[in-house]
Amino acid sequence: MFRGVYFLRSGELSEKLSRGEVTDDLAFNHLLLYSMLFAGYISIPVVVTCSAESEYGFQYQALSFIVFAGVQYWGMKWLYRTNSQGDGRDFFLRWAALSLPVGVQVLVISVVLGAVYGAVVGASAIGWASGFPAYVWEVTGIFYGALIQLIYYRLMQTDLTICSSGAQQAASD
Repeated sequence: MFRGVYFLRSGELSEKLSRGEVTDDLAFNHLLLYSMLFAGYISIPVVVTCSAESEYGFQYQALSFIVFAGVQYWGMKWLYRTNSQGDGRDFFLRWAALSLPVGVQVLVISVVLGAVYGAVVGASAIGWASGFPAYVWEVTGIFYGALIQLIYYRLMQTDLTICSSGAQQAASD
């Protein structure tokens, strides 16, 4: 299952995809491993119960849904357009194959950015005499998640450009 799998080297995988050297089986293994590693990271942004923690729980969930659905819509359209502007072939094969190395790259980036985010917002809490308002964590958390999604789409777009246009075209952009 791990033979030939690219965990981090998405550029090299993109070049192989560009040359048509990636099989459906390898692409499926990438998508399968990606799903296994990151399935717990996906959440459904719909409130199904009331929470006593915050009187604005539904509003936060609604904002989260709008932000994440908007980024998802824009990002997927961007990826599809990127592939279409190149050779327009094998979008799902390329997306499936690149999902694992790009997902691992985003995981590494999100751990680093998450530590910075936690430190900055946490340090900001020191100045609040009556305690840190929960809404700050909620709202900044939503926008942090959206930033991580945008990073995913940017990395994926870079690699799809290589796949659909060839390595030389992507390097000149």
